Amino acid sequence: MLGLLAVAGAALCSGAAVVLQAVAVRRLPRDAGLGAGLGRLLASPAYLAGLALVALGFGLSFVALRSLPLFLVQAGRASGLAVAAVLAVVVLGARATARDAWGLAALGLGLVGLALSVAAAPVTTTPAGVGVGLLAAAAALAVVAWRVAARPPSVRTGLALAVAAGCGYALLALAAHVVDLSRPVRLLLDPALWAGGLGGVLALALTALALRRAPVVAVTAATVATETCVGAVLGVLVGDRALPGRGLLAAAAFALVLTGALTVARFGAPESLAQAEQVSARD
Repeated sequence: MLGLLAVAGAALCSGAAVVLQAVAVRRLPRDAGLGAGLGRLLASPAYLAGLALVALGFGLSFVALRSLPLFLVQAGRASGLAVAAVLAVVVLGARATARDAWGLAALGLGLVGLALSVAAAPVTTTPAGVGVGLLAAAAALAVVAWRVAARPPSVRTGLALAVAAGCGYALLALAAHVVDLSRPVRLLLDPALWAGGLGGVLALALTALALRRAPVVAVTAATVATETCVGAVLGVLVGDRALPGRGLLAAAAFALVLTGALTVARFGAPESLAQAEQVSARD
């Protein structure tokens, strides 16, 4: 129950952070360079509040990842888009369509199915080499992302950066799932800890860069889909399983969550910068 409550809290934080970060990034001047742009973001109250929610959401996810399968926690985090959709209605005055309602219904039904198909799954024994492999993957992701970011800005490179950000979040989630907390003295020597830190920093930076190059909706959908799917696959590789006889239910529920999340992604992120700026001016 504690793990499921932590997943719900992480989804709330994630949804609110999406809205705050997107609004802050879209306010940047289009001619702002990388250094100046990051500097402006770090001085933006909205962006800083979004970062605080991201940190809180990760803390809650970490609690959940110590006792629940990775595919359940990743699907729960994806449901943060439903929170963003609700905030878009309440804060930005957006209107939900029938398609959005179906997406929210599918997401909710999928989460219920996942909750019924899994049991507590604390990681007690990590397969040999997972930590080192994670660190190598994070380093490779940094190199690839740097090469993509160096290319001229375009929607295509923005989406590539969004996918890379999703991979970074997935590495962070797996690291939190397998890091060995039983020996605090050796914790700083655990490669999984460093891999998770690198993956998280990369994901945040790449998301900001992607939002400068591609539409919010496309970036959100690409990041969420990549994080959810890659994270789930990585969890299965290290031993996460559904309850006996409920594998098909878990797979169908996961697909429902992902479909619902991608459906509301178009609606959940604030697509209208003018609308967001009007709200900010009133505040």
